[in-house]
Amino acid sequence: MVESHIFPALSGSWHVGAILFTLILGAFAMVIEKSGGFETLANRLLSKSMGNPERRLESTTAGLGLLCFFDGLANSLLLGRIAKPIADRIGVSRARLAYIVDSTSSSVACIAFISTWIATQLSLIEQSIRAYPQVTDSPYVLFFKSIPNNFYCLFTLIFLGLVIWRRWDIGPMKRSKAVVVEEDIIEKKIEPPVRVALIPIFILSAAILVLFYTWDTAVLFPVTSDKLSAAFSGKAGPYALTLGALVGLFAACAYFPKSKRTELSNTVKEGVSSMLQPVLLLIMAWTFGSVIAQLGTGVWVASALGEHVSSSYLPAAIFLTGAAIAFTTGSSWGTMALLMPIALPAYLDLAGGEVGLLPATIAAVFSGAVFGDHCSPFSDTTIVSAFACGVSPQEHVLTQLPYALIAAGTALVFGYVGIANGFAAGIGILVGILFLSLMTCFFTRSGVK
Repeated sequence: MVESHIFPALSGSWHVGAILFTLILGAFAMVIEKSGGFETLANRLLSKSMGNPERRLESTTAGLGLLCFFDGLANSLLLGRIAKPIADRIGVSRARLAYIVDSTSSSVACIAFISTWIATQLSLIEQSIRAYPQVTDSPYVLFFKSIPNNFYCLFTLIFLGLVIWRRWDIGPMKRSKAVVVEEDIIEKKIEPPVRVALIPIFILSAAILVLFYTWDTAVLFPVTSDKLSAAFSGKAGPYALTLGALVGLFAACAYFPKSKRTELSNTVKEGVSSMLQPVLLLIMAWTFGSVIAQLGTGVWVASALGEHVSSSYLPAAIFLTGAAIAFTTGSSWGTMALLMPIALPAYLDLAGGEVGLLPATIAAVFSGAVFGDHCSPFSDTTIVSAFACGVSPQEHVLTQLPYALIAAGTALVFGYVGIANGFAAGIGILVGILFLSLMTCFFTRSGVK
């Protein structure tokens, strides 16, 4: 086990790069959170007095969740703590706020090409397709191709926008009450400038993109689509991610408020240590994938399903399986680690080497993991979102569950069953949006607050 699986899991550019990137970006996320610039931005946007105050608070919180794309847990914790006192002041229930915070955090981190998730996702894809030379796309290209097929995450974000627009409370959410807090209880404090958060986020994103483009490109200009495609298809991934994360971390430290500089070293250490458990899980996932490959589990699953399930319906089956695993374990990362080394080889063997629905299979693993994670009372993002917004995890799960089930049902029927019957992912998304829009408008036809 040690010689053949654990130690080899710690070698190779993708695996070493994934470990370094995850640790560095953990430090980056913590420095951004402690700098206070993101909180300043949120407070300024939330304090503007125009339009419906409840809808403005909810839409601003969701928008900031999209901006805080680099880490799911930091997203939940940061936005929950910032928005809760304002929600109490204007009459938005904490359960509804927790639903908004939780729905943006994991969904955005799962489809963002720069996040604490991406290194894990890419390394799992790379390991799972290593034995299949017919797969010529790089892990990053496969990840980009999987995004339009990541139906649960996409429909969750779309449905969230509709729910905010129409002010729709479903089932248990109708019984959640706002906590009223007097104006003078809200703590006033000196706010750091917004740039201490936004500039490092921009530098981080730009540095990774520039490193991707320049790593193997001899002639940089003019920039063409072919050059960009070749850059993301090459071997620059782990190097661009790691070095770009370092540049972003240095920028975050440089812009860290001078009044808090004594806290900077401890903040960086806290950010790195917060990612040690995910890194350990990642190493165990690689080890598990190596063992699974040697046992031939993917081939066995393909042969067992071959007479009963078409390869086109495998993404739908994987989505449901991933949801069940994530719900019972409470871990989206653990679910991805368990399913990816089995699902991708199973699909490739079942499809006879064809790679047509490989991106959809990858996306089904991600979607199932996030859906089960959203519904599970054991999930770290569920618990963090609940406590950051001031509700119990039980109340948060019960009030969020109907929304998650609607998004999941739409993803299954119009997404994965749709592509199994030959429809393009874009068609499934458009039909799903139409269905969610009509349903939301129908059930809120009596009036919108």
